[in-house]
Formats: sequence, C-alpha cells, structure tokens
Amino acid sequence: MPDEGPWPEVWKSGQQSMDAPGLIPPLIGAPLSSRSGAVAGIVEDLLVDAASHRPIWLLVRLDGVVAPYTFVPAERMASRTGSVVVPFDEKVLHEAPVRLASPAGCGREHAATLSRHYGVRVPPGEARGLRTAAWADDLSSSAAA
Repeated sequence: MPDEGPWPEVWKSGQQSMDAPGLIPPLIGAPLSSRSGAVAGIVEDLLVDAASHRPIWLLVRLDGVVAPYTFVPAERMASRTGSVVVPFDEKVLHEAPVRLASPAGCGREHAATLSRHYGVRVPPGEARGLRTAAWADDLSSSAAA
C-alpha cells in the first residue's frame, strides 16, 4: 500500500473521488460541520500552501450571520459522508475574530489572529485560494459594469 502521508484518516472514505491524480477529493461546496456534527456553513474555497500545496485554511460561509465569510484551519479536518468536519465547536466557529462580507484571501495578520483563536500554529508559508482569483476577477468585472 502506498504511503498515505499525514492525511490517512481524512481520505479513506470509499465515497470520495479524485478529480485528477494527486488532488484531494472535492471539498469546495461541501457543508462544514462542527465537532458535534451540526452544519455551521459551506466550504467556499480551499487555501493551500504555495510551496507544498497542502491545505492550510478553509474559507467558509457561515449560516445566519451578517459578515458570513471566515477561515477555519484545514489541519485535522475530516471528510465524512457529504460534509467536511472540523475539530471545533459551532460556537468557536461563529466567534471567529476575522469576519468578511465577501470572499477574500487570508493575509498574515488574519492568519495570526485566527491561529490564536483556534489554538493552532500560524502556517509558515503563503496561502493561496483555489477560487479566490476567479472571485477577484468577477468582482472587478461587476464594479466596471
């Protein structure tokens, strides 16, 4: 059996599929569930380390809040039937200190603040969103129209 790296429990589900060899199963658009299993929002983007291409942050849209976009550490996330589960309570997710009205990237200042909130270390590299560039293009096109 090939080496599964640091993500063995995350991707063992037989219901997951790969978009292409070497890519993780689709997460964007999946419901985000708290540790208790309650759905807290939707995964809108996956931010990966620019050098290693490992997931660092999930950009999520929380349900029922005014500024719904925030980031959740991708570390220790798990893929369960039909959702992504993170090891945080729903209250912790909703109390995230970084809240945005629209999708955006996660700068170093946001990363440090969120890392303290979630009790994880600040990721060493720059994180790039898989969809953020497309959103920026859409927003600038809308503004020009």
